[in-house]
Amino acid sequence: MSLAQISATSVLCQLLEREKPEINGMTLLGGEYGNAGRDLLRERLLVVGASLSHVTCPECGVELARVVRDLTHENILLYCDECGEVSSPRSLQETYKVSLSKLIDRLMLGLGTQPSVKKEVATELAWRIGVTEPARGKPLTWYFARHLHDHRVAQRMVETIRQDQAHKSAKVLTSGALPLPEGSSLMGFDVVHLSDVARISQSKFEFFSDRVTVPVAAAVEDTQFQTTLRLVRTQGKACVDGIDYALEPRQRDLLLALIDARHHELENAQLRAACGSQANSFSPTKVFDRNPVVYKRFIKYQSGDGVYVLQIPEEDRDWLT
Repeated sequence: MSLAQISATSVLCQLLEREKPEINGMTLLGGEYGNAGRDLLRERLLVVGASLSHVTCPECGVELARVVRDLTHENILLYCDECGEVSSPRSLQETYKVSLSKLIDRLMLGLGTQPSVKKEVATELAWRIGVTEPARGKPLTWYFARHLHDHRVAQRMVETIRQDQAHKSAKVLTSGALPLPEGSSLMGFDVVHLSDVARISQSKFEFFSDRVTVPVAAAVEDTQFQTTLRLVRTQGKACVDGIDYALEPRQRDLLLALIDARHHELENAQLRAACGSQANSFSPTKVFDRNPVVYKRFIKYQSGDGVYVLQIPEEDRDWLT
C-alpha cells in the first residue's frame, strides 16, 4: 500500500466532513492537499463544482477579488479593491466536490456486495452498503456515514440498524473523527474510521482483511448496579432491584428505541415501527405482558403529550443524560 493511497484516503475523508461540499481548486491541488487531490481526480472520485465569481485575493490574502475575464487557458484576471488588477491561476476559480455515488459504489465493489442491496439511510449522509461473512456464520452488515457527530445523522443510523435487525452485526464506516461525542446514539456500536480499515485503490477501495473483524460487544460489569438499562443492548436484559430480567426481542427493541431517542420519549407509532410490529392496536404494555416489572420500572405513558417516556434510574443518569 503506497503512501499516496494513504494520503488520498485521508484527504477524501477530510473533504467528506467539510460543512461546504465544494473546495477551491487551488487549495485542492496545491499546498495542504497537493498530490492527494490530484490522485482523487485521477480516480474520478471528485467532480467539478460551480465556478466562483469572487475569490480571496491571492496578493493580499484578505479582500474578495472579482473574476473579470480569462487571460489564457490557465490564467484569469481578477480585480481587488485593495490590490487592483491581479493575474491568477484558473484553479483559484474552479471548485470540486466528492462524487458520493462513486464513493459508495467503490466501497461496495471493495467489499464485494451487490448494488441491489444499497440503501440511502439519510440523504447524501448515510448508506447501508451490504452484508459480508468474513467468518462462517458471523455476518457483517456494513454502513457508511459522514457527519456522525450530528446527532440527527447518528440517530437515523441507529433507527436503520434496528429496522435491519442488525444490532449484533452492524459495522459502521465513517469519514469523521473518532471517538464519537459522549452520549451519541451510536455508543456501543462498532464504528470505525474508513482510513483504518481500507484505502483507495484502482477503481475501488481495498479493505484490509486482518482489520475486517466481527464486532464483539464489550462485557459490562453489572455487579455494582441494582437497577440499570446498561445491559439491554449488549446482553438483552434489564436489572431491577438486583434481579436480572431477560428481555424478549420486541421488549429489547422497544427499550433500545427509547434509550436512543433524543429526549428518551416516543409516540406509539414510532415504538411500533421500532419493534417491527404490524398490529393496528399495538400496545407497549402488551409487549411487556410477561415482563411487567420491567415495564413498570422503566416506561411511563404521558397521556397529555401522547408519548411513552423512559424512566431513567439514578444509576444510569451519568450514561443516559
